[in-house]
Amino acid sequence: MKIERAVLPSLMGIDGVWVLIACITLFRLVYIDFAPVTAQEAYYWLYAQNPALAYVDHPPSIAYSILLGTALFGSNGFGIKFMAVVWSFLTNSLLYLTARRVCCGLPDYQAKNTACIAVLIYNLTLFSHTFAIIHQPDSSLLFFWLLTLYFVQEFQLTGRNRNFIFAGIALGFALLCKYTAIAIVPGILVAFVYDSKLRRSLFTAYPYLALTLAIIVFSPVILWNAEHDWISFRMQFGDRAGKATHGSIIHYRYIFQLLGTQLAMLTPLVFALFVRSCIKMATEWRQHAVIWLQFLSGAVLILGFTVISLTSKVKLHWMLPGYLGIIVCIALLFNKAAVMHSKWIKIGVGFSLVLIVAGHILFVVPGFQIFQVNSWSGWRQFAEKVIKLQDKMGGQDRVFIFTDSHKTAAYISLYAPDHQRTYAQNIIGGFSKQLSVWGVPESLNGMAALYISTRPKLSPVEQVLLQQFFDDIILVANYSYSLLSVGDKPTRDIYCFLGKNYHRDLL
Repeated sequence: MKIERAVLPSLMGIDGVWVLIACITLFRLVYIDFAPVTAQEAYYWLYAQNPALAYVDHPPSIAYSILLGTALFGSNGFGIKFMAVVWSFLTNSLLYLTARRVCCGLPDYQAKNTACIAVLIYNLTLFSHTFAIIHQPDSSLLFFWLLTLYFVQEFQLTGRNRNFIFAGIALGFALLCKYTAIAIVPGILVAFVYDSKLRRSLFTAYPYLALTLAIIVFSPVILWNAEHDWISFRMQFGDRAGKATHGSIIHYRYIFQLLGTQLAMLTPLVFALFVRSCIKMATEWRQHAVIWLQFLSGAVLILGFTVISLTSKVKLHWMLPGYLGIIVCIALLFNKAAVMHSKWIKIGVGFSLVLIVAGHILFVVPGFQIFQVNSWSGWRQFAEKVIKLQDKMGGQDRVFIFTDSHKTAAYISLYAPDHQRTYAQNIIGGFSKQLSVWGVPESLNGMAALYISTRPKLSPVEQVLLQQFFDDIILVANYSYSLLSVGDKPTRDIYCFLGKNYHRDLL
């Protein structure tokens, strides 16, 4: 594969790319001190307050990542988000090293330029910034997914079997971040079958040793699930996977919805480069054999979820790790000066930057929402009012708090002065994800409770359940928070119901 020298600004030399990564990281460390805590982050913060081998929704990496950040900086937005910035820094650094190693057979300046382009392309996507300022399991998954690919790539380049061992350990840590990490295996397997040199390694013990090591690293999650009736595996691979794979009717809205979310997460420029790279790899596959491993590491995942989207909804972030290897391919395929300095590339870069900057600004605008999308504004104020209402009614010794959502419960616990334990609908026998596993203390029996709901009227099911577990239930307060709405819902309201004499005999 012939690669011409890209005419890049002097900033983007090897020293320049580290300056760029450092500047982005420093900006984010300042930014997260002002950024709001999202509902999912508050929920994962609850994980960190209760360290375990695994949790209902996810493996434990997100919990220990937040635990480290909050141990250093406290249970606040900065502490919760800190490690997301660290994971992003590591991902950017590893992406540079991965892309440069792919070009190890080329002159050094070409390898550096190609690696710099890979970092630039990655930072022109919206998702690279999203998971750097919003701490999700994907924040660390991106790094360990890429680390797995890096060591497999090292085996491809050097033939050293020890890289299988490192790859297996990296895969195990990726699985500790998110179950979808397993999706890198089919892509790598296809690449090994395709390449005659790599194919020979499948007849040695090393690939299977790598998988064994991955399972060993992942084994705490298996142990936890075995002790909890396989609840996490059943939810992820039973309920969700079943819905995703057993649809029989094609719903075109799902595929269009997927295309729309990927267009937004990648930004139009990178999405267009992704489509062009797929066409180029398909039509010129013999010319680009050197990067089939990087391409297939993500293409199988992306293709699989695209097929699933024909019949079922696919969440916008499920496919994102797969783009990492493909971004390396894009950098190699399109780093020619004529391409990188074309008018359309410049327009695309400008538009991507506008989207990224606008997203950062709007995220920190208090109460801003687009089409009723804003799950994070107002909860600190709501929590303060709920705690004051609880104190007025006798305090925690007489009144406990539970909510209609595990996320609302997490927000109230996070913003309560003493981070008091808050419950959800597990109080009345409902399933509230991890809160259901933690259970309901016997000490609540006979106490009053404040039930916090986002709806002004209780549903018939809620009324029946609440009346079974309480002697009486009445509305005692409601609070509003103004939103800067572009849609048709200008406020967020919560409603506080008082339940008298809680009795757990039905649980």
